[in-house]
Amino acid sequence: MKSLPILSKVVSLLLTPSFPARSLSITESQLVLLVLRQQKGEFEPRQAGFVPLPSGLVTAGFDQPNINDESRFLDLLQRVADQADIRKMGSLSVALPTGSARSLVIALDSTPSSKTEMAQLVDWKIERATGYSIGDLMVSRQRLTDQNGSPHWLVGVVHQQVLAQYERLFRQLGWRAGLISPQNLGAVNWLLRSDVPDDQILVSVNGQGFDVIFVRGQEPIMVREVECPAEEVENEFYRLMVYYRDRLVPAGEVPNLSRILTIGTVADQQRFRELVSTALDRSIISLNASQLGLRLDPGMSFQQVAVAAGLSAMAW
Repeated sequence: MKSLPILSKVVSLLLTPSFPARSLSITESQLVLLVLRQQKGEFEPRQAGFVPLPSGLVTAGFDQPNINDESRFLDLLQRVADQADIRKMGSLSVALPTGSARSLVIALDSTPSSKTEMAQLVDWKIERATGYSIGDLMVSRQRLTDQNGSPHWLVGVVHQQVLAQYERLFRQLGWRAGLISPQNLGAVNWLLRSDVPDDQILVSVNGQGFDVIFVRGQEPIMVREVECPAEEVENEFYRLMVYYRDRLVPAGEVPNLSRILTIGTVADQQRFRELVSTALDRSIISLNASQLGLRLDPGMSFQQVAVAAGLSAMAW
């Protein structure tokens, strides 16, 4: 099993002493290549490239290669680098398509008596959650703060076959993936770095359903990647909010979740904010780019750049 560095403020720097400032977000529909600069505590794009992908070129899948025409994909990678005016790429952070990499929070019922037993139990939990042998996976794990005496880990998982294809194609261009991330962990960095006392929630809408990450302080406390028909999205999300309210809020306390970041359309932002407010019976702030300290060029949407910008911001 090979160790894989994933994104989080709480993750030790397993590969390099700093994260790459260049970041690439790959989805089934587009490539986004971004380099941020920081000025007076805020971020803004310094170099940016956006290239749409033809339908069927990238097929997100957890256990099989994603690129259906490697030569065409290489041409488009070079095009997005040229558009961003990056002549020598070197190391970069990469967010893989939704469904090609997974993130989860693993919890044990109690603390095992030895580190060996603990590692075995975490591996077993990962296998149960993914349905694959640990030897077939690239895994990164980071111990989180215990909850109610229960050990917790943030885990990032990519199947070896998926990662091998991306790494091979990057090498052909002289690129190196210094950090690999699921899409949702790229976006949640905006909440992890915000340093607010209240709980927060990230909702990322995708074609298969939605992802949710609950954040407490600078750590995720729950990750859920939900696949469901469009007509079931609101019901499934409301169930997660009830679970948060009843199971994740410390005993004797009231829910203090106050901010939601939704990666989706304006309509998505409104409906998820309203669902959270209804479930918790409190007012909720729906975050936008400027509230998170990101100044965007005219015509550039936060939905489009949130993941790549979140990865790039890790360099600071």
